[in-house]
Amino acid sequence: MMEVSFTVNSRGTCIFVITQSTSDLQVLEYIQRVLGFGRVIKQGPRTSRYVVEDIASVTLLIALFNRNLVFPLKQANFALFLEAFNKRSRAQLEFISPVVTPTFNDSWLSGITDAEGCFNCSFLGNSTAYRFRFLLAQLGEINLPVLTHITTLIGGVVRPHSKPGVNELTVNGARNIDRVFKYFDTHSLHTKKVNSYRLWREVHTSIINGEHLSSVSRATLKFKAATINSLN
Repeated sequence: MMEVSFTVNSRGTCIFVITQSTSDLQVLEYIQRVLGFGRVIKQGPRTSRYVVEDIASVTLLIALFNRNLVFPLKQANFALFLEAFNKRSRAQLEFISPVVTPTFNDSWLSGITDAEGCFNCSFLGNSTAYRFRFLLAQLGEINLPVLTHITTLIGGVVRPHSKPGVNELTVNGARNIDRVFKYFDTHSLHTKKVNSYRLWREVHTSIINGEHLSSVSRATLKFKAATINSLN
C-alpha cells in the first residue's frame, strides 16, 4: 500500500513523503528521477520512502499539486500543509480550489489503484461459486462523491466498508468487468499490482471458459487467485 502525505514536523518543517513497500522501490526511484529532486531512503526491512523537505523542491511540489488534487480529504491536508509552508518560508502562496475530475482517458485511476486499489478473486468452499472483484476504499464521507463519480467511468457500486468511516467502490462479477479491463489495458500500472492485474485477467479468462467448474482446473485457479491476493 502506497501512502502519500503532506506533513509538518515538530520544528515546523514541511515534508512531503511517499511511503511504499521496498518490493516496489523502483517506483520511488522513478518518481525521484522524473522530478529531479528528493531522496529515497529505506525506513525499515520492508518499507521505503521518497522524501522532499528542502524549501525550493517543496515549492515546486506545491505548484504541481495546487489545484490538481482530487480527493477532498487530501485537499484539506494539503491546504494545512501550504499554510504551514507559508508561515515557515514567509511565502505567500495561495491555495487554489481544485478543478480536476478524473476521466476514462487519463491515468488518475491507474495511479490511485497502484496506491490503494485491489484486484481480488476468491473461490468459495467446495462449490463452483466464486467472487471476482475490483475494489477501491477511501476514508471519510467527504471522499464519497469521488468514489461515486468513478462508478460512472468503470461501473460498480459504492457501499460502507466494515471499517467505520470508510466507503468502498466494488465492481463485482466476471461478466460486469469489461470497462475495468478496457481502462487498465490502456492505462498501465507501475507497481507490483501490474502482476496482480495480469493474473487477475488470466483467472477471468479461465472462469469465462468454464474452468472453475472442473475440480482439477479449479484447484489451479484457486492457487492463482491466492497469488493475486498475496500480491495485493
